[in-house]
Amino acid sequence: MVEKIRLADVEHVPPDDLVSLISDRFDNLVTVAVAEAVSGYVPQRTRRLLRGPEWRQDWQDALLCADGELQVATERMRYTGDPRLGTTERRLRRVRVRRNEASVLVKKLRRHDFHNSVERRTGTDSRLTAQGWLRVAFAQEYAALLTGERARLNVSEATGEPSFRDVHEQIAYACAHGWLTAPRTPEVEGLLAAADTVVRDTTAEDAKDQEGRNTALRHPLVLGRWENALRELGRTTAVRARAETPHALGVLPDDFYTLPGPEATGVLNARRFLAAVQQRRLEYKRYVRQLTQVLRERARENPYVLAAAEAKAGASALLVERYPGEYAYVLGALRPFEERDGVLPEELVSSPRRAELKREVLTALADGSWASEG
Repeated sequence: MVEKIRLADVEHVPPDDLVSLISDRFDNLVTVAVAEAVSGYVPQRTRRLLRGPEWRQDWQDALLCADGELQVATERMRYTGDPRLGTTERRLRRVRVRRNEASVLVKKLRRHDFHNSVERRTGTDSRLTAQGWLRVAFAQEYAALLTGERARLNVSEATGEPSFRDVHEQIAYACAHGWLTAPRTPEVEGLLAAADTVVRDTTAEDAKDQEGRNTALRHPLVLGRWENALRELGRTTAVRARAETPHALGVLPDDFYTLPGPEATGVLNARRFLAAVQQRRLEYKRYVRQLTQVLRERARENPYVLAAAEAKAGASALLVERYPGEYAYVLGALRPFEERDGVLPEELVSSPRRAELKREVLTALADGSWASEG
């Protein structure tokens, strides 16, 4: 089990050693995120690490978790007159400043990933766009050509992955085929066979224990049941916690300080538990991100995926050879919109004008009027 980091230790941990400590324990990442926000002595390499593309999303989640923990701490301190309130409030403000910074950086990263995605690059390539529209216009011919190319490359439809209803079904499929491996301990088997109430109770105990982690809940095959239990716990606790939603604590209601002592304490306890549940939901999302990243990397190296892409490209090329005039017409329709030869502007990719142009082109190809226009 990876050791737990204390806040005061963060500035002394070499950045190279830090990676393994925060990779395996989300609570360690939360501690590092708080230390980076409130301490001036954290190494610059650690600060750069958190802001890098690989850790940016996790850093944001860790700050969201710290925000919730510190908020419920300040609420309790204010109610009880704890002298540490001022220090904790300053820490909360600094964490929220970092949280806003992380949010901006994550949005920037998502924009970068979107603009560099295969779909986006394909949409800005005039030739690939024209080939795609040609495949739609002559769908039957393309299907026959694709079948021929698949046969030539020995790529069977049956060798591809099925469609999945959700990410947990995809993860289960990957585990069944050995693409994801994790030991199925007796505890894991027990949770897989347990009633929903048992999983929910186990999840609640895990959320209450901030120092420990129930590793069985974090097994790839149990993640779906863990998420369902967390969602149900959040829903049932939000009312008692006087929270805005199961996903956001919000501020305490105006009448909180007029409540009888036991009732007010119950609200504070419920808010602390809800913050713990929200933290576990962030941890759950992190596990899913890690697993889906592994599956995406595997897909890029999958011989079937590579061969299927080659078959599609080959069938498209054959379709262009069969309909050279029509292909030239589509390219001509796209040319006025190009920024430079063969490149369409990004803003056209998902614009109504592109959809309208596609309808016009497909109509002309269907009724033969393209020949008089070309």
